[in-house]
Amino acid sequence: MTHSRLLALAELPELHHAHIELIQTDNPTRIRLLGMGLGKGSRVEVLRNRKGDLVLSHGNTRISLGRSITQHILVQVSA
Repeated sequence: MTHSRLLALAELPELHHAHIELIQTDNPTRIRLLGMGLGKGSRVEVLRNRKGDLVLSHGNTRISLGRSITQHILVQVSA
């Protein structure tokens, strides 16, 4: 898969689903995300995107992430 087909999670519109393909952050942030259940292959839905913090749904879990992190999480939008 080429990176040109990927979209930053921060740019995903509300109520859209995507699969995480790449996390381009430092190791402590990546480990923190993994602790929340977010890693490569995770399926997420954007519940709120106010061009600041994002609220994601991952299974039965709701997660709020700041824009500085979501700009470095690349996703493939689900059909």
